[in-house]
Parts: sequence; C-alpha cells; structure tokens
Amino acid sequence: MTSKKNEIIVLKKALTPIHLWTIGVGIVISGNYFGWNFGLSQSGYLGMLIATIFMAIMYLTMTLGISELATMLPYAGGPYSFARRAMGRYVGFITGIGVVLQYVIAAPIIAIGIGGYISFLFPAVPTVVAAAFMYALFMGVHILGIKEYATIEMVLVFIALGLLVLMYFVGLPQIQVENLFPASGELVPGGFKGIWSALPYAMWLFLAIEMLPMLSEETRDVQKDMPKGLISGMVTLLILSVLTTTVAIGLAGIDTMTVAEDPLPAAIAAAFGNTYWLAQVLASVGLVGLIASFSGVILAYSRQVYALSRAGYLPSILSKMHKTRQTPYMAIILPGFIGLVLVILFNPDDLILISTFGALVSYITMNLSVLILRKKEPNLSRTFRTPLYPLTPIISLTLSVIAIFASFFANLTFFIVCLAVFAVASIYYWLWARHQINEDAPEERFAKEAAQEDSQITQTSIGSMTE
Repeated sequence: MTSKKNEIIVLKKALTPIHLWTIGVGIVISGNYFGWNFGLSQSGYLGMLIATIFMAIMYLTMTLGISELATMLPYAGGPYSFARRAMGRYVGFITGIGVVLQYVIAAPIIAIGIGGYISFLFPAVPTVVAAAFMYALFMGVHILGIKEYATIEMVLVFIALGLLVLMYFVGLPQIQVENLFPASGELVPGGFKGIWSALPYAMWLFLAIEMLPMLSEETRDVQKDMPKGLISGMVTLLILSVLTTTVAIGLAGIDTMTVAEDPLPAAIAAAFGNTYWLAQVLASVGLVGLIASFSGVILAYSRQVYALSRAGYLPSILSKMHKTRQTPYMAIILPGFIGLVLVILFNPDDLILISTFGALVSYITMNLSVLILRKKEPNLSRTFRTPLYPLTPIISLTLSVIAIFASFFANLTFFIVCLAVFAVASIYYWLWARHQINEDAPEERFAKEAAQEDSQITQTSIGSMTE
C-alpha cells in the first residue's frame, strides 16, 4: 500500500548545537538521580565503577559511529533508518521496535522515580497520581512544538546540572573511604557475575543519548550540528557518571544506596541528616533532573513511533500530525497511556531490564550499519567520519553483545519476556507490516533509490563484461 507524496509532512527545523547538547544531556540526566543504584547489591562500588567504565566506552564509541550515520541519513527514523539502509526492511523494523521498547518503557521508570522524590517531600501523594500529572503535562508540551520543548528543556537541564555540581562540592570532602572500599576486603561482592549483572544499571547513566539522530529532520544544519551535539553530550555524561556514583556511595554506603528510591537526597541525608538543606533541595529541585529526562523520553518515543508509522510499519493513526503545530500528536499520546499502565503494574528495577534490552538490540544493529555501509556504499557523502574506524564500531558492537546477555544474569524471566516481545513483533511484521510499506516515506524512498543505483551499477558491469 503506497501513500501519496503530499501526505508526507516535514517536521519543523528549529534545533541548534546547544539545543542538541541540552536535549542529549537532559534525556539521560535522570540516570544520575535514579536507577543506577539498583545494581549495587552484587557489584559494590568498585564493580559498579568498572561496569560504568565499560558502558561509557560502549556509548562513546557508538556515539562516534552514529555521528557518521546521522550526517549520511538525516531522517526522523534515526536507528531504524540506519539499519533499513544497511540491512533491509526487516532488520530496520526490528531496530525500530527495540528503540520504541526502550523509550516507551523508560518513561514509566522515570515517572516512578519522580513519584519517589515527590513522596520524600509529600508522603500523601501517590506515585500514580504524580506520574499521570507528568504524562499529561509533557504530552501537552510536546504537542505545542519542538522549539517550545527545547526552550523548557534548556532551563531544566541547567538547573539539574547545577544541583549535581552543588552535591559534588558539598559531598566530595565528606566521602568515607570505607563506604567505597569495605575493610572486609570484599570489593566486588558478586565477583565477575556482580560486574556483569551491574551492566544494565550502569547503562542507565548513559542510556538515550543515541536518540539525537531522530531529531535530524528538526536540526537546522544536521551535517555540522549533529556530531557536535552527540559528542559534547556524551563527554558531559561521562564526567557526571563517575562523580555521581562516587559521591553518593561514598556518603551513604552500599546498603543505603541499593534500596533508595531517591538516592541523591538519601546520600546527603545519610551524611548530614534528613533536615540538612541540600537533602531537601535535592528532593525538591532534584525533581528537575528526572522531569528533564522524562520529557526527553516522550520526545524520543514519539519520533520513532512517528517514523515507523509514516513508513507503514505501524498503524497510520500514529503518524497523524497536528494541523497547526506540525507535531505527531498521536505518537505522543497513545504510547503515553501504555506507559501509565506500566507504572501501575511493574517495579522500576524490572522495567530497566526491558528498556536496556530494547536499547541494546538497536545498538547492535547501528554498529553493524556503520561497518556494512562503509563497505556497501563507500561513496555516500560523509561529512563526519568515525575516528579509528573500524576499531570504534567493533568495540561498541562487542560491548553491546556482552551487555545484552547481562540481562540473563540479572533476571531470567524478563530476559525471556524481551525475547518474546521481539518474536511477536517479527510475526506481526511478516504477516501484516511488510505489506503496508509507504514507498514515499523519506527513509524508504532513499533506500529504494540506493537499490536502484546498485542495480544500474550491476547491469553496467555485466554489460562491460559481455562486451
């Protein structure tokens, strides 16, 4: 089934490098405020630090690779469009499903974190009520437009960063070495398995920076600005991840951090008391970091759902655009309702495993896309080329494969659930989605043109050999 070209509505271009850096850091920054601490029970500080370093290397090398891909294929499909071009429709679709799973699941995780911080301040407010309010508020903001969202996000991110820096200045001099390195000598309680099981939680300190290529169609100069936004955002997150884990664990210790739903206020409270001014500030204003990420995650899932729907892989209702705001309002609203149901049904530590599994599927295919497209289409315009190629994508690919099996060790049940989701998605694709493709969607049209060029080159080569 093919739609008419005039049905493809172009997203509004409004983003600059500072917007991209802000959105990239903003969508991830909640990982510093909530989530990473659930991996500490078996890993300890040293094990978590090792897991964090490995995940930082994975994300940094992946960021360099997708910077190249984003300048070559500047479409809202992002990861889906990369894999679509390199490995065909089915792999593109599965990549897109991984991205959708990652962000639709990440939203309720962060919403639960917001509820935890609100409960620290107002115990009478239920988590579900706080989550529902956040969903309604930021779905409305995203329907208004990308520029309006980016302006709000910039304010939120600078406040969240300022609070983290304040915590570092207050907390670093008060760190207790025995909290980081126990006198018992058990530096990594679970040994190698402890580090392995901590990988999905260490990912939470970086997870979602890779969503920036989905904003390519809304970036003013994607060739120059996208690599700047991706790389500067990743470097910022790397610094924050080491400082946050060290200061929080050093102040409160492993036992407190492992069970804390509001880890940063809990860390300050453990060292200075619940009434200490910074504990109260982090619990109140610290919500800003979670809200910044929550809003960014809604942006991410809406753009991937929109791109897949526009191309025919998902029902067409999900690519409906607001007539005046030029925003994909149905791709914002419907997944939001799913996320709110998940808030009610699941615990955040289990949801993190599903979200990171979906993310890792897309990381594997994106790194493969860097390698395949260099060999398959070496003449594509690359205004940014991956440094140290092919070592860079190979490192990221290897670590992604290792990390995806960490979910097996963390929770076998949810590992099987993740596999089942992709099995159902595959059945859906082969029975329905592949027959509904919209050839006029930008990602599909570009891939089709490439296939035609390859065919012409092959025919020319055969003709030359015949002569």
